[in-house]
Amino acid sequence: MKEIWVLDIGSGKLTFLSGKKTVSGLYSVSSLVCEDYDGFYGGEWLSPQTLAEDIAKVMPVGGRRPSTLYVGVPGDFLHFRNNTVRLRFDAVRTVTRGDADALCAKGNIYGADRLRTVIASAMCGCRLDGGEFVADPVGRQSSSVESDVTYILCDAEFCEKVTAALAPYGFKNVCFVSSFWAECTTMIDRFARSRGAVAVDVGYASTSAAFVLGDGFDGETTMETGYATIVGALIERFSLDADEAERLIEEVNLGYGDDETYMLDAHDGVLSFPAGAVHDAVRGELDKIAAVIDSLKDGRDAEIYVTGGGLSRVKGALAYIGGAFDAGPQMFAPSVPMYSKPWLTSAFGTFDAAYKTERGNTLLGRLLDKIRR
Repeated sequence: MKEIWVLDIGSGKLTFLSGKKTVSGLYSVSSLVCEDYDGFYGGEWLSPQTLAEDIAKVMPVGGRRPSTLYVGVPGDFLHFRNNTVRLRFDAVRTVTRGDADALCAKGNIYGADRLRTVIASAMCGCRLDGGEFVADPVGRQSSSVESDVTYILCDAEFCEKVTAALAPYGFKNVCFVSSFWAECTTMIDRFARSRGAVAVDVGYASTSAAFVLGDGFDGETTMETGYATIVGALIERFSLDADEAERLIEEVNLGYGDDETYMLDAHDGVLSFPAGAVHDAVRGELDKIAAVIDSLKDGRDAEIYVTGGGLSRVKGALAYIGGAFDAGPQMFAPSVPMYSKPWLTSAFGTFDAAYKTERGNTLLGRLLDKIRR
């Protein structure tokens, strides 16, 4: 297997990841570079004129490189559309991978959209003969297959801007991947996804959440909530500067009693903050995330999975959100020694999605695919 290169674009950080993965699931990471940058907010770049320079800070200079670079796209520049699609056969027969591909292609009505381009499609499970629901229909016997297919569309302007910034590196192909969809479908157990699960990725200034069903999303949203807005809530509540607010959030532990006091060294002495007021400010932002989870669950019995650097930096945040539900959320991260960090989930999720694509392009992959067809 040749080396895979990934550029993951986050709301406050750029990550370059390169390496290989074996069939048995072992990773060999050759490079991992993370760099803070101005990023984006609400789907708008904060410093669009410096994007190429920012990307240059994480990209390798010189040396051999693969023909394809995989770019992890954040939810702020994506649109998820679901269409119900059905294929009927002349008689009962074995459903093939080609049938599944044809099902997804049949429901793709977005070819004429000049503002967005479809970068992926995936089935939210499938019904056989209008009855039995299965996560993957390939290999099953049926006279028809029906699925609610998720189509992932990326803003054309985003693709154009990033492709232009990458032009100096000479890649033959730049492949755009929804990093959130990739992490959900490669890191959340297939059995959990077949029953339905809620996934949330809390970033620096953006949070993506979805009800994951099979390989698709039965509901998705992206909102301007994250570590930066939690810090912003403290700035507004206590009239702090950004540095003071960030140092205060490092001290916060929602497990502490509200009658405690937080102390913070400042330029003109020591500042004290009643824990109850601090906790209220932080909880206000976390309540937004809990509300989205509740809306996506919609009364369904589903496990909750949370990741991202935004939430992992606030002690007690996961337990607080879990208090709103019968079963608390689980934190998920890459199953890679030394790299099992929530803030690396999207980069490794994109890497895993790229690996699946690359493996399908190998001789063995093509042979297995031909057998399944």
